[in-house]
Amino acid sequence: MEIFKDFLSYNHQIIKVFRNIEDTKVVLINTDYGKYILKVFSPKVKNTERFFKSLVKGDYYEKLFHQTDRVRREGFAALNDFYLLAEIKTLRYVKTYVMIIEYIEGIELVDMPEISDEVRGKIKQSIYSLHQHGMVSGDPHKGNFILQGNEIRIIDLSGKRPSRQRKAKDRIDLERHYGIKNNVRDIGFYLLIYKKKLRNFLRRIKGKEKR
Repeated sequence: MEIFKDFLSYNHQIIKVFRNIEDTKVVLINTDYGKYILKVFSPKVKNTERFFKSLVKGDYYEKLFHQTDRVRREGFAALNDFYLLAEIKTLRYVKTYVMIIEYIEGIELVDMPEISDEVRGKIKQSIYSLHQHGMVSGDPHKGNFILQGNEIRIIDLSGKRPSRQRKAKDRIDLERHYGIKNNVRDIGFYLLIYKKKLRNFLRRIKGKEKR
């Protein structure tokens, strides 16, 4: 809470800017309590759609906040901690999010010239363990993993419901990004594959390129 008060009074030092676009600001700040990631997100597009979705589905980041807290209390500490979530909202629709998130010092996989089999094994285990605890990554690319010492840490997680299809997508993405073979061919996998084929079929009918 003291860190948030410092933010409101501009009593912090910005060390590094990770992202600075119209709707999203992500910076590394230095405080009296250490280094933290500060993220401010003010959505600018599809606001009407987001408003009605919020009435039905609730708050995406609030779900992520509670999921992170639950999973870390269950003993799985590979994901980065989520310390604070403040919101400016109307009813259940959030206009601005302010987040304070754990800063993990280490090497992003995107900066590694080569990823060893040992690290690949740790990546696979981290995602499978995440699934067992009822969460999904949603986008397990190299920028969302950090090697901290000998341990793999996961950042920028999804607060979405961990459906079988989303878990299957994580596994497929691991194979696409790291060559980690997906040996699980469950109903979620086949639903995802068939949905993609159907989507591409409809795109061809409309004269669009497949994805």
